[in-house]
Amino acid sequence: LKPNMVNLMNKIFTLTLVLIVISITALAQQSEEQSVSKILGDFENAIVENNSEVASKLLHDDVVILEGNNSETKEQYLSHHFHSDGRFLSAMNRELISEQITIEGNVAWVSSQTKMIGTYNEREIDRTSLELAVLKKEKGEWKIIALHWS
Repeated sequence: LKPNMVNLMNKIFTLTLVLIVISITALAQQSEEQSVSKILGDFENAIVENNSEVASKLLHDDVVILEGNNSETKEQYLSHHFHSDGRFLSAMNRELISEQITIEGNVAWVSSQTKMIGTYNEREIDRTSLELAVLKKEKGEWKIIALHWS
């Protein structure tokens, strides 16, 4: 082979290798984002189904939950607001408007907007709910370490 042909083949090989690495990295990031989104979906389902056992497994032991004027620990939330949140969410038709996931290392944060329409305690509800969730990956598992609802 001529030197120009060898040089061209080396460039093509290098470019192909770079594209493969970029593709693998993008797929891994997408997979992590799907895992984070699934944890939050599973947590919402646990609330709706009043399944505190599943919810407890998804929450980090040091979770901080901010809702209204309250800040609650895992134990406080699961013994109190968890049940009323489940009744409320069960009465609502919910539509996810947006979800933005950012992951850096073993920390992910997710901001989302959800449209909620329904009747709760004989009141018509039509509002957009905002959520900021922070998740931490420990021992290969994502856990919710902070939640803020408004």
